[in-house]
Amino acid sequence: DWENAKAFVHFLKKFYDATLELSASKSPTSQLIYQSLIALQVEIERKRLDDSDPTLKKVAHAMKLKFDKYWGNWDNMNPSIFIANVLDPRNKLQMIKVSIIKFGGTATMIQEFVNKVKLELVNLWMEYKCINDMLYIESQSMQLERDGGGSGMSSAGGGLCDELFDDVDAQNEEEQLLEISNEVDKYLADEIEKRSNQYFNLLEWWKGNETRYPIISMIAKDIFAIPSSTVASEAAFSDPFRSCLSPKMVEALVCTSDWLRAEEFSFWKDPTDDDLELYEEIEKSKSIFYLSLNVYNFC
Repeated sequence: DWENAKAFVHFLKKFYDATLELSASKSPTSQLIYQSLIALQVEIERKRLDDSDPTLKKVAHAMKLKFDKYWGNWDNMNPSIFIANVLDPRNKLQMIKVSIIKFGGTATMIQEFVNKVKLELVNLWMEYKCINDMLYIESQSMQLERDGGGSGMSSAGGGLCDELFDDVDAQNEEEQLLEISNEVDKYLADEIEKRSNQYFNLLEWWKGNETRYPIISMIAKDIFAIPSSTVASEAAFSDPFRSCLSPKMVEALVCTSDWLRAEEFSFWKDPTDDDLELYEEIEKSKSIFYLSLNVYNFC
């Protein structure tokens, strides 16, 4: 038993460390989900193939089945898990490539999955770009209204310049597509941050690169605001000083609830059928009681 305990404690320590890391509440954790899952999967697979400890191998096999049930198929995972990992400038697409290689993936599989994740990021970029453009147009319209409607010139051109306007719109769409490629590709192609930098702060990095990647930085703010675990929020309701209810407190709350919900007593309301039955029972009991008392006194 002691030998088993020593083997298990080192194995389970990795899960304990991952739980603490993912349940942090004062730092971003969404970028850690993917790499933690990969690291745990590698560890489970290593123990599952290790014949030196049959007991640990059996447990690892059962854990592998449960792990694959929830995390075995990457196609069913939320794309934000991969995007969050890519938005860590210390990973970008390299973490995904390394993880696929770890599990025997081919160059074709790597390229297909990388293209899929990049496409998800591009689509997200387009959504944010559209919202940002709409907000900009609304702000400009409000500014024109405050300024009295501008110079008073008609933007429609009375039909004379419609063809030119259509060409301008088409050219603008082409440049937007080029801009998407430039910003997304620029971020992915730029130099990866060194992981050896112990003072690296993910949020500060994106704050300092807002002008360099204006739209992607907006995505990063929202992605990194997503907690990877509900442990922190659940812990807020498990504090014994705030939410632990003793039996006495539960009884007091139940009684208080009954009192608050009870109807106000009134002497003037009409009796219900239940009240009449209860009254009859009481009268019968009183009659029996007095009869018994008289018999007792007579004797």
